[in-house]
Amino acid sequence: MQPDVTEQLVQEIRGDLNHLYGPLIAARDLWKVLGYSSSGAYRQARLRKRISVPEFEIEGRSGHFALTVDVARWLAQQRMSNPKPHLLEGENDMT
Repeated sequence: MQPDVTEQLVQEIRGDLNHLYGPLIAARDLWKVLGYSSSGAYRQARLRKRISVPEFEIEGRSGHFALTVDVARWLAQQRMSNPKPHLLEGENDMT
């Protein structure tokens, strides 16, 4: 897939995430955005060092955070690595 298409998708996702969360996404929301089934599953992934985006702590604040742009880039990369998504029942394949 073309880099321009991926970058356009990154910017679209980033805009949506910025609108919802701002430039940082806290772990209390990050697990949902990354597609984990529960906060417990996310915690286990963190313990096993299997979180797909860089996380960091902020002095004076509790919890972990990720930059919205990093999350958007990871989501776009995941989507573009599977260019032919599964269609939902009743949808038509327009390609």
